[in-house]
Amino acid sequence: MAKNQKKYTQEFKQQIVDLYNTGNYSFPQLSSEYGVAKSTILNWVRNLSPIQVSETGKRAYHL
Repeated sequence: MAKNQKKYTQEFKQQIVDLYNTGNYSFPQLSSEYGVAKSTILNWVRNLSPIQVSETGKRAYHL
């Protein structure tokens, strides 16, 4: 049986990405606080952020 997939608004996704981009929050912190899977947050950051993120979740800033 398939799990019910949650739908998140674009505004919510961007809010999470913005929090991650401050450098004050990690994927596990955001996942725990907002109830969103770490892999989902990683995908949002990859798609909505100018900051590049590696497979391990490490930030890589481009100058």
